[in-house]
Amino acid sequence: MSVLPGQPAELTSRAAGLVASAEVILNVIQELRGIVQDDEGKAVQALYEQNEQISSDLERIHPRYKGTADAITEYAVALTAAHEDAHRAQDDLDDALVAQSRADRALEDLNDQVNAADDPAPALTDQVPGAQRAADNALAAVGSARARIDAAREAMDAAAEAAIRKIDAAIDSTNEGFWDKVGDFFSDIGDFLAGIADWIDDFLQDVVNLLKKIADTIVAILGALVVLLLIVAIGALFGTIGLIIGAVIAGVLAAFLIWSVLSDVLKDTPKVTETDPYADVKEKELPDDPSLANVLDGAGEVDELGLEDESVVKITKVLGPDGWYYTVTLPSTQEWLSRFGDKGAVNDLDSNLALMLTPALQTQYERAVLDAMAQEGIGPNDPVMLVGFSQGGIMAGHLAAYNSDYNWQAVVAAGAPIDHMPIPDDIDVVSVQHNGDPVPRLDAITGDFDSIDHGSNWTSIRVDPPDANPVLGVDVGAHNADKYSQTYQDNLAQVQADHPDLANFFNDDGYTDISYYHWSE
Repeated sequence: MSVLPGQPAELTSRAAGLVASAEVILNVIQELRGIVQDDEGKAVQALYEQNEQISSDLERIHPRYKGTADAITEYAVALTAAHEDAHRAQDDLDDALVAQSRADRALEDLNDQVNAADDPAPALTDQVPGAQRAADNALAAVGSARARIDAAREAMDAAAEAAIRKIDAAIDSTNEGFWDKVGDFFSDIGDFLAGIADWIDDFLQDVVNLLKKIADTIVAILGALVVLLLIVAIGALFGTIGLIIGAVIAGVLAAFLIWSVLSDVLKDTPKVTETDPYADVKEKELPDDPSLANVLDGAGEVDELGLEDESVVKITKVLGPDGWYYTVTLPSTQEWLSRFGDKGAVNDLDSNLALMLTPALQTQYERAVLDAMAQEGIGPNDPVMLVGFSQGGIMAGHLAAYNSDYNWQAVVAAGAPIDHMPIPDDIDVVSVQHNGDPVPRLDAITGDFDSIDHGSNWTSIRVDPPDANPVLGVDVGAHNADKYSQTYQDNLAQVQADHPDLANFFNDDGYTDISYYHWSE
């Protein structure tokens, strides 16, 4: 896909068609004018007068076609040049990002060696300035490439504005008078009213989403309060001492929940950058391209790439039947002791609690994912599928339920409590839940104790996990990304039958582009 929008080749072809049309108009004028008035007959005289009228009309509209054709032709040339410049700059940017990653890593390793040595040798310390220069040069190369892309985009925009001015001038110079203005006026009114209608529709959709978030937040908080009150009530069964102990435990839990949620949602959005985690990996060691069968393997992959130090998302782009289709794979909880010192990953316990208890508040995790999607160039109308295990599945359901900025078309979630989420009926949902896994049952916090009744868009796969080993109904080994991927693949035929459109997100024998983005607190 081109770095810049637009299709230069198609525009060039259409511009040539307009030029040809303008030439045809001139030829017709000449042919009509070639009919001489050499007969006194009334029929010939009437034909001559009619031809003269037609010729005059064609002469009046010809400048519009010619001016428009010339303007679009010039713009097509500029657009082609801008695309070529941007493409070259993007190639240089890709190389520069890889070089920057290597230079930064080399500098970091060198500094670690210097800091680790009690008395570092000059042969070691003398390498630091050179490594720093290499890192600085790599950073400058990245900035230069991005500046060239921006310059190409500005050149494209400037060419478009110039073309618009020329087209306007061509039309204005041949304005046909009052009725043209009346037509333009009502056309503008129609565009204005259509714009108002779109704005109202977007505004109302945002209001509906906000109300859903607030309602679900209230329900989740009330559920948490019920649990806390239950703890106090159980303590009261053992007398005054029990009541006091229960109240203390409930108070500590409440403080912990509030502290965890606020510590996440009040922080700034992390800086999101593209990365290449397999830059130094041999091709045969690269993971397989995503397919409908192995799509959940990506959830385990991004977990392994980020661990507790950073968050990593994987964005796959394929050319589907009617444009680009994107799959966003989201990581699960990797840091459980964030209240005792954050390691860096935002897919931690804090954001997990915030997603479940306060969907009305945007977590760092959600904001960073949306930033990564924007950097990838995903547009509001591009089809998007969200994939995740555990907290990644929660985030997938959360975005599909409460965010209307993108064209969410599918959610594939494993081991995630998403049954309570108001995901629209036009979004395909596949929810895999293992019997004995307590995590998907956390829907109970929101008052949804065991709901699997959804519309035809929703497939719930509830089965025993591979190598099931429940104890008192709980199977701690059931909550495992690899096991969930295996269960999903075992039920692939049902997924394909219930959701045939999911195949659009995969291209087994065509173009597939995979990008990774990472960030940390």
